[in-house]
Amino acid sequence: MLSLSLPNCLRAIAALVVAAFPAACAHSARAGTSPDALNAWQARYAAAPGCGVRVSPGTAPSSGAMPSGSATIVVRLVAFGSRELLDFAHLTVEPLDGASRASARADSSGPVPATFAFALPAGRYALLAQSFGYQARTDTVAARAGATDTVTVALEEYEEALRNAHNCRPRGFRHPGERACVTDQISTVLVVDRARDFSSHRFRFGLGFPPGDSVHVSLVNDERICERAANIYGLEKGPPRRVVVVEAGNIYVVYDPAEPVVLGDLNQWLILDKRWHVLARMAL
Repeated sequence: MLSLSLPNCLRAIAALVVAAFPAACAHSARAGTSPDALNAWQARYAAAPGCGVRVSPGTAPSSGAMPSGSATIVVRLVAFGSRELLDFAHLTVEPLDGASRASARADSSGPVPATFAFALPAGRYALLAQSFGYQARTDTVAARAGATDTVTVALEEYEEALRNAHNCRPRGFRHPGERACVTDQISTVLVVDRARDFSSHRFRFGLGFPPGDSVHVSLVNDERICERAANIYGLEKGPPRRVVVVEAGNIYVVYDPAEPVVLGDLNQWLILDKRWHVLARMAL
């Protein structure tokens, strides 16, 4: 939990509040999420082509030009959406399939970015690619006997990867068969602590929340409440969400741990009263 003196608490509040509404209109009740809404959204979030490696098969050399069973993989490490090679790179190639083949490594920190060439026994390998300022990734590549293939690996910048800007990771919106209420301990412990802070007398006073007690804080496990809170949290648009809802006296604290609404480089936390008025959308 936060432990702030009153002046520090108010300064934190001033930095955290994005929008507060003293009397927002009540939202109408929302019927249960339809199967179409749960199924249709995934097609709109297809992974970008660069999420997978791009392999350009090379022409097999003439007979005898390479040792029997050997292969060459040329790796081009680029930024997502670009063809320019990255510098300050580190590559590791680890054999798969329980083979006894040795791993291979390569580093680049020279003035001119370059490709990486690995001469390997034929087989399947795990290719780990890293570069300063980018999210590392691991892909499976096949080294073909007697061939030289070029593998292009695109790395996402840290912020792009964090926000899943190219849908490279499976999205965390609500899928068929999933509940609207998130109740597992790992996802909820932070929200419960935040709810205690937001419902304290110091925060209530600073944010203009209605007076109340922060002693009684409990996790909501009612699907009707979670669906309605998720809809308001998502600004009543976009795919159905799964949210943590915590009841803290006379307010609800709502957060989507899998697909938070982005507010700059921070995430949105929603504060509602029991009449579904939006008291605040906060950036943390």
